Amino acid sequence: MLPKLKKWLDVRPGEGPIVLLSSLYVAFVVASFLLAKPIRNALFLKEYGAYRLAYVYVGVPIALSLFIPLYNVFAGRLGPRRVVVASLLFFAANVVAFWYAFRFVPFTGLPAVFYIWVGCFSIIAPVQAWALIGTLVDTRQAKRLFGLIGSGASAGAIAGGVLASTLVEPLGGSANLLLVLAALITLAAVTVYAIRKITPGLGATLRSQRRPPLTETVQRIAASRYLRLIAAMVFLVAIVTQWVGFQLSLVAAQRFAGDADKLTEFFGRFNVLLGIVALVTQLLVTGPALRRYGLALTLLLLPISLGAGSLLVLLVPGFWAVLLLNSFDQSLRFSVDKASYELLYLPLPTAVRTPVKGAIDVLGNRLADAIGGILLGIVTQGFLMGKGLGFELEGTAAISLVFIAAWIAVASQLRRGYVEAIRESIQKHRIDTAQATMAATILDRSARKIVTTRLETGEPDELLYALDLLEVDKTAAAHPALYGLLGHPSPEVRRRVVALLNTVGDRTAASLVEPLLGDRDLAVRTEALLYLSETLGIDPLEKIRELGDVAGFSIQAGMVAFLARPGAAQNLDAARAILSGMVRETGPGTTRGRLEAARLIERLPDGLEEELAVLLRDEDAEVAKQAFHAVARLRKPELGGAVAARLGERELQDEAIKILRELGDPVVPILREQLRDETVPIEARREIPRALAQIGTASAQEVLLECLLQGDSALRHRVIASLNQLRDLHPDMTFDPEAVEMLLLAEIMGHYRSYQVLGALGDLPADQPVVAGLRRSMEKEIERIFRLLGLLARQGDLHSAYVGLRSTDTAVRANALEFLENVLRPQLRSLVLPLVDGLVSDAERIALANRLVGAPVESLEQAIATLLGSEDSWLKSCAAYAVGDLQLEGLHADLDRWGNHADPLVRETVRAAQRKLGARPPGEMEIADAAEAMTAPDDIGVG
Repeated sequence: MLPKLKKWLDVRPGEGPIVLLSSLYVAFVVASFLLAKPIRNALFLKEYGAYRLAYVYVGVPIALSLFIPLYNVFAGRLGPRRVVVASLLFFAANVVAFWYAFRFVPFTGLPAVFYIWVGCFSIIAPVQAWALIGTLVDTRQAKRLFGLIGSGASAGAIAGGVLASTLVEPLGGSANLLLVLAALITLAAVTVYAIRKITPGLGATLRSQRRPPLTETVQRIAASRYLRLIAAMVFLVAIVTQWVGFQLSLVAAQRFAGDADKLTEFFGRFNVLLGIVALVTQLLVTGPALRRYGLALTLLLLPISLGAGSLLVLLVPGFWAVLLLNSFDQSLRFSVDKASYELLYLPLPTAVRTPVKGAIDVLGNRLADAIGGILLGIVTQGFLMGKGLGFELEGTAAISLVFIAAWIAVASQLRRGYVEAIRESIQKHRIDTAQATMAATILDRSARKIVTTRLETGEPDELLYALDLLEVDKTAAAHPALYGLLGHPSPEVRRRVVALLNTVGDRTAASLVEPLLGDRDLAVRTEALLYLSETLGIDPLEKIRELGDVAGFSIQAGMVAFLARPGAAQNLDAARAILSGMVRETGPGTTRGRLEAARLIERLPDGLEEELAVLLRDEDAEVAKQAFHAVARLRKPELGGAVAARLGERELQDEAIKILRELGDPVVPILREQLRDETVPIEARREIPRALAQIGTASAQEVLLECLLQGDSALRHRVIASLNQLRDLHPDMTFDPEAVEMLLLAEIMGHYRSYQVLGALGDLPADQPVVAGLRRSMEKEIERIFRLLGLLARQGDLHSAYVGLRSTDTAVRANALEFLENVLRPQLRSLVLPLVDGLVSDAERIALANRLVGAPVESLEQAIATLLGSEDSWLKSCAAYAVGDLQLEGLHADLDRWGNHADPLVRETVRAAQRKLGARPPGEMEIADAAEAMTAPDDIGVG
């Protein structure tokens, strides 16, 4: 019975004490107010009548304006929690003083003073309560728990009404009820103290937060449209509920002829009845309505109800119409509406939330009470000696309808503002996260000063970094400090300087470079020879004869540069012949010659595609990179396929993608064919989407969209990630939403299927490779789901939500979930939220998967067979490992099907597992190697 009750109430482990104490705190506060309210109304109406209420309505904000500055001073000294306890004890002492005054030293105006005091208490105490409770829960918890916590308000209303209606006679009149009121306020203080004890860490956090000055908080409110809307709604609610309360006081005073005790008893019974209605509403309506419909409905429920009640009063003025109107007010305001209103503040950071909420609730109510009281006095009997407009029930109801219409308009905008506030919150978290993890070099206006400083350090690493910058900024390459580096101890520095001078054609350094022909480093001598032959046109043969000790490739490079140079000595055929020989040299010690050939080829006239194609296939990475640059420099898109073929090699990937980007749109058709060609190694195909995203043209986008339904999950992941990048660059990008939705639903169902498999693997330890591998693959599935959602919605918003869900901050995760709940369509929301809500257990997800997917996975062998049949190469590898490691002989035939898989990881793992099944000792090493390979970092990340 108890577990069913907890499930119905939706209270999660660890939340019980907070919910109980928070409910008690709210109950004591509301009970205190709703006991004080009948007492104050009865004593005031008996003495002055209903129309003099306008004076005390104005008096409340005046008293608050004197009290709030003192309160803020004590709050700054005591801290937010201690000041709550202290202020409640202060209020309890006030009540005892009022009791003494009413009983023993009554004076003129005492009922009015007490009325104003109750008005101040009714604003400050609830604000304190909900502000404190707001620090105990996050957005998602609030939607589940505020209805339950708010039920304390309804229970308090019942208790306050019962005390007022039943104790007024036994205690000897309304004044003696003040002692009961003092006891209730003291109990509220004790409850806050208990909350402090069970959440000590939060108290320290709150004390450490700076409490901004009131002027700064007001400026923050004025600068935010969302906060202005909240303030406007608070203002309108205060005026409407003030006038509704006035109407009840008016008809009650007329009905009971100013009898204080009868008035106290009436208001008490009324509060009991409405408290019961509010409690039922709180328990049965508030929580489910917030979870199912959100603020779109719950924020509008009270104003629409009050609008209907005010219209009834306008059409049929009288006691029962006003009673029904106030029934709407008290049954909904302390149940559905209060919980909805408190939710509006939760997207705000905690450090901002408390001062902003206090300012809006206190200042907004204070201003509204003053303006509402003044307007009420004007439209009824006027102030002091002035004559009012003489409006009674019908007139005040008509004006209330105007305020209610404005309230409905503001509440309608607040729902959209709430979603926008959550969006801003999770976007800020995403930006902060990116800034914290980003390591980027930023060149500003003082870049040349930075270069100069680094050139003067003399440290080789610093100098090489500065030379990299100068190569990017060609206008600054002929830096005076370069000449001094030609004698630097580091041969790499000397070589790079000569190459840079050659690149920019700096002829003034000839006298400094020529001595380097005799440098002790062979690479420096070669670079110097190239400089003299290319920049100055010096015959390299003459220099070679002078030097004598020059390597063969240096002679060849110098000769090619000299023979290809325009002029009388130009001989292109001879240059090509020498170059062709350099390109085709093989064996030890020939790499440098091929590298020099790759450097030279981009400077020679056209017609060397065959030699360049050979260099593009070179097994040495540096030679291949230099050949890539030649393809880009010579604008040879027809050789882009040879560049793309090297994408599967990690040391060449970044350079190859850079070159393909430089080749641009002409290379896209070649990449399309390679992406579709299953004979191309899968490692290379998986990198093509990144290249297409870098190219970023309309045709590149078209290719990516065509390839969305790739069977290989890693390749599909890259295609989706690349489309996300293009969507960021081109927000107006168009595509077929039906195709994306179809793939999205397939990914979601695939993720639920993964949970079914995970359930069948439940007996295996979490660190078993197949379990860890499945978990890792499931993380990628979630990422793909969000990337596809980003294509259907605002890309940045969904990325922010994804980053927020991965945060360790519970408030950030809650805001991300709340945002998704408000922006996703109902069908997607019901499928996606259970997958990312941290409070949904794996068991619950598995049960949901069994309902959605059907065909539950019931055994370990069935789970491994499912993974073996997966299109995900990583999962297939994990499953193959598990077949060998767990000795699943029944899956031997399934394993044999994948021995020649295109992915090398799958092939090797399958073969190792086969050996393990066939002969246990000889295969253990291979299995270990496969396990180690599967724990290597995945290269599928957020692109």
